[in-house]
Amino acid sequence: MDDSHDAGAVDSPDEAIRRLVAEGASAFVRDSSERVALSASRGRILAEALRADRDSPPFDHSAMDGYAIRIADLVSGRELPVLGESRPGAAPPMMPACRGCIRIATGAPRPLGTDGGDGGDAVVRREDVLEHVAAESDDVVSITISEGVVPRPGEHWRRRGDNARVGQVLLESGAPIGAGAVAALATCGIAEPLVQQALSVALLTTGEEVVPVESRPNDHQIRNGNAAGLAALLAARPWIRVGTVEHVPDEFDRLSRALASAIESHHAVVLTGGVSMGHRDLVRAAIEANGGRVVFHRVPQRPGRPMLGAVCETSRGAVALFGLPGNPLSALTAARRIAIPVLAAGAGVAMRPAREVQIDAETDAVSSDLWRYRLATLDAAGRVALVPSRSSGDVISAGRSDGFVEIPGGRSVQADERYPFHGWDD
Repeated sequence: MDDSHDAGAVDSPDEAIRRLVAEGASAFVRDSSERVALSASRGRILAEALRADRDSPPFDHSAMDGYAIRIADLVSGRELPVLGESRPGAAPPMMPACRGCIRIATGAPRPLGTDGGDGGDAVVRREDVLEHVAAESDDVVSITISEGVVPRPGEHWRRRGDNARVGQVLLESGAPIGAGAVAALATCGIAEPLVQQALSVALLTTGEEVVPVESRPNDHQIRNGNAAGLAALLAARPWIRVGTVEHVPDEFDRLSRALASAIESHHAVVLTGGVSMGHRDLVRAAIEANGGRVVFHRVPQRPGRPMLGAVCETSRGAVALFGLPGNPLSALTAARRIAIPVLAAGAGVAMRPAREVQIDAETDAVSSDLWRYRLATLDAAGRVALVPSRSSGDVISAGRSDGFVEIPGGRSVQADERYPFHGWDD
């Protein structure tokens, strides 16, 4: 069926994302923030700029284990007596005016000169010297700098403020917090960074045949894999908080009330089932009854074609609504491909582009007008293997996959081309 004249249809998954974002489905979190423990901040978005609370490094120190020397002392020979030691965490020692050197460890402060200035022009690495040890102890009493080693002024010193000066902006507001950002926050003494509020997402599943996971279903019932799978997909993003998770019977009034409650207390609502054209498909009507504006209904994708996207304006701002098909693969792939990027836009998260992979042309030589999602595994070397799947209800195949390869509409698989791979947790 040609969807081009179907009101509410879109031409591609990317257009569905653009349309929802343009209609305000991502304008719901910019001005709200919260403080979280530093240990829980990875993956969140900074809500205020990080400024250096002092110079970094805060003092001159050695980049190597070795010996601080005055280059002028080498005029009289390459052997130097050891006059003291500089240790990490201790106050810098004085470097006497007489000829000699100071033993120094990586990270230890630069010695002081007798005039109150710096002591030592350069550091000579330990592996570049011959150490002379006292006969009665293990103490190094002198060193001889190896032939061919030519110390240069400033060599192996890390200078105060080389990385940043006090007050300098290290991370802008809106920056994602990765492991490196966590280290920077800790270095600046930020134990509870201010981050943008996590998006609260409600999950509403429908279907009379669906029973709780812990239930013993009869021959005509299925357990609620959609709620568990979608909650895991969402919770893999630290900037999302899964709120209400509820299964609602296929009754319009009950669905409408559950949706109204979810809209009232969440930034987004994900619904599964009830979005096709059947007489018991009630989701679109319930969305419209709650003031939702349907942005699209039907996406040229397989699985997940009946997907619906809508926006509901509230006193708190826009709430994004995603109506996903009830079949498990349809729900998972449509949520990963469309809902996650829309939510990321609202959270200010810059999602990494999908990695590009090659697949065997013999596995899929047929072209289609639909964007096709093929379950696949991805190994450490970046090699893709397609996972056989019988239908959009084959949730067992999803359990064997790492994500899915996207084959754009109107194209068959070519051995020399690359295709986007969307990992479940990417």
